[in-house]
Amino acid sequence: MTAYRNRGDNADLPDDMVDNTIADAIKLLNAGQINSGFYDIVASPEVAGLIAHEAFGHGMEMDMFLKERAMGAHYLGQQIASPLVTMYDSATEQGESGSFFFDDEGMPATSTKIIDKGILVRGMTDLNAAMRLNVERSSNGRRESYKRKPYARMTNTFFAPGESTKEEMIKSVDDGIYLIKGGSGMEDPKNWGIQIECLIGEEIKNGELTGKIFSPIFITGYVPDLLKSISMVGNDLEISGLGYCGKGHKEWVKVSSGGPHIKFKTRLG
Repeated sequence: MTAYRNRGDNADLPDDMVDNTIADAIKLLNAGQINSGFYDIVASPEVAGLIAHEAFGHGMEMDMFLKERAMGAHYLGQQIASPLVTMYDSATEQGESGSFFFDDEGMPATSTKIIDKGILVRGMTDLNAAMRLNVERSSNGRRESYKRKPYARMTNTFFAPGESTKEEMIKSVDDGIYLIKGGSGMEDPKNWGIQIECLIGEEIKNGELTGKIFSPIFITGYVPDLLKSISMVGNDLEISGLGYCGKGHKEWVKVSSGGPHIKFKTRLG
């Protein structure tokens, strides 16, 4: 049974959440600035989820295809990631904030495979996009409220698990970074640029974590280059989050994201 600390009139929080927050704050007291450059990276499920959300989230909402604002429209059926990479958007994940029985246009909840072993398979649709593009409907017609119109929106977006362990990934890195905690991110769907802020990263030397902490760390690059560089995918799937995602600067809906640990190479700064 999870232990909770008494907070009086405030919301009770699980002990492990409080302890982890304190531990993170202590780590950040001595955080340094990372030198810009290309690194071998091991990313936690939290950071992997942020990459999944930004890399093939908004860019595969197929109303963007209609507006000619998504590079993905030209790469369906093509290899855009490592063969180790499979990615889903699924409204059927039990207990997650982006799950539901029906979307806001009455479509029963579906699980949509966006990338299959590195091949870009399909995107996410609302009714309008599915009809006008003549593609299979998915349960991604979502609206912020009854006052708003529905758009094609993400639900729970995540990398599928693989076969490696976190320990195997870290041991395989001679000089790199373990990205532990995510922050925020943004994507340019039309040009496939991506930028992600990570709040905590730990140095890896000769296959071991050194305890040296960096913060903040920014991932930047071209989406297919990042996804094609994925060389190991973990066997530990975690989906989390109780955040909101906006369409541009508005139209907020609840989403979750996640994945296993992943190993890849990209530019950090």
